[in-house]
Amino acid sequence: MLLAAIVFVTGIDWGLPARSTDAYLFGSRTPWTGQEILSLAPARDDAVRGADVDINPLDRSAAQIHLNATDAQRAEIVRRYRLYSHQPDEMITLMSLARIRENHGDPRLYQYGGLWIYPVGVLLKISSMLGFIELRGDQAFYLDHPEAFGRFYVVARLYSAAWGVLGVWAVWWLARRWSGSKLLAAGAAACYVLLPVVVNMAHEAKPHLPGAVLMLLAVMVATKFVETGRVRWALLAGAGCGAATGMVLSAAPVFLVLVVMIFFCQAAPFARRWGIVLAAAAVGVVVYCLTNPFVPINLLTNQAALQSNLGNTSAMYEAGRWGEGMTTAGLLVSLGATPVIAIGGAVAGVWLLARRVFQRQQCDDTCAGRGEVGWLLAAPAIVLAIQFAALAAGKPPEYARFAIFIDVALVVALFVGIGSVVRNTRVRAILCTGVLVLPMLASSKYVLGFASDQSLSSSRRHAADVLAAKLPEDGSAVVHLSAEPAPYSCPPLNLFNVKIILNRSGDLPTPADARVSVRPNPLHPISWADVVIDTGK
Repeated sequence: MLLAAIVFVTGIDWGLPARSTDAYLFGSRTPWTGQEILSLAPARDDAVRGADVDINPLDRSAAQIHLNATDAQRAEIVRRYRLYSHQPDEMITLMSLARIRENHGDPRLYQYGGLWIYPVGVLLKISSMLGFIELRGDQAFYLDHPEAFGRFYVVARLYSAAWGVLGVWAVWWLARRWSGSKLLAAGAAACYVLLPVVVNMAHEAKPHLPGAVLMLLAVMVATKFVETGRVRWALLAGAGCGAATGMVLSAAPVFLVLVVMIFFCQAAPFARRWGIVLAAAAVGVVVYCLTNPFVPINLLTNQAALQSNLGNTSAMYEAGRWGEGMTTAGLLVSLGATPVIAIGGAVAGVWLLARRVFQRQQCDDTCAGRGEVGWLLAAPAIVLAIQFAALAAGKPPEYARFAIFIDVALVVALFVGIGSVVRNTRVRAILCTGVLVLPMLASSKYVLGFASDQSLSSSRRHAADVLAAKLPEDGSAVVHLSAEPAPYSCPPLNLFNVKIILNRSGDLPTPADARVSVRPNPLHPISWADVVIDTGK
């Protein structure tokens, strides 16, 4: 857990907004104040808009869109560079919290659960009381002081990282229960810390790592029910499932744990177990509704608000193209867990589960629950894998975050599998150490990427310098983009001397002085830190 804390906190302040971008955005002109930006591009709102829905989306039917033709357009771009981080999804949590008072507590963000949104808001308040951040209801202040706003991201990232540290204990407990070996459990816990997807998600203000950890905790509690048959453990398992879904909606398959656990519990009559699992599921639903009260409220009174957010999210994910999806899913799991963990864990998992089914090994009190742990982990992991593959076609490497629970389950299976084949403690230790080498090398590149993104030598700063040096200053320069300019999609450009054109997807741009595009860094492809920026023609 100490190792996890060190790894997860290192470079956690990467990619934060700063006034240093003004030198590129304004050139020799005097940068606008926060109040000037708000007067040029006032914040707008409506009664039903989701927190992640664009206020004024562009009409993408046009082949080319001039993005900085007016001061109002320039002000919107400047606002992004002063308030957004280098991760394109982090800002939606803060956008939700910025409107939560006027929306009477409704976050208008439902794929990120209330167990994520509300605690981040509480932590921001506590951080303000401790003097770590300055909390004001004044956007102009943060536009003038983007570094102060950047600390909001750090607080939210620390919340995610804290859950990641708790996940070390969960992985250790499950691997220990399944294998009966502290050595194998320690190896699995260390490997979890070093998984590229875990390291990356611990550095982002997003709920996917906390959601995965809550799923692991639900499996832990379900294991206790299998061992004891006590109703309280079943109800706690249901609460854990509801909490995981209340953290991030994509964790909903964890409810399958409740069904699986009744088939392995021998301490209660089978007919009675169905009543227990229904009660546990009801507790889970209640926990979800308590942590996300505006989902049932809006379902009854304001369905347009739900549709605005969830419709926007579902539009990003389209099932189909299974062949491409399965190939992409396999590649992304290997990126998130490294190929050794992905392949070795899958083989070990199949072997262990099949052995449990066909051999029906006798187990005494010292190893009670070992085989059951595997099935309790496997049930949601298998459904998540199907869902992951169904939506994976055409997705970028960052989509690997949705497989984080799958990756962790593969880690546990691999180390338990090592224990099932190798009995010699010394050989086990050597194998466990060897398995850790590849994820350690991979995760170190992610940590270095975060550290690099903090510095003046980051890829975005370098690209901005290259563009500033090669583009003419007489206003004739034309730059083509494939996405609207923001810190994560484009280095800062002079908004007054450069004509910025957005191309419709699939259209070839007309001759330009530069065509800017962002692609993942092959050294750490899941991460948005220190990405590769192409500024060529």
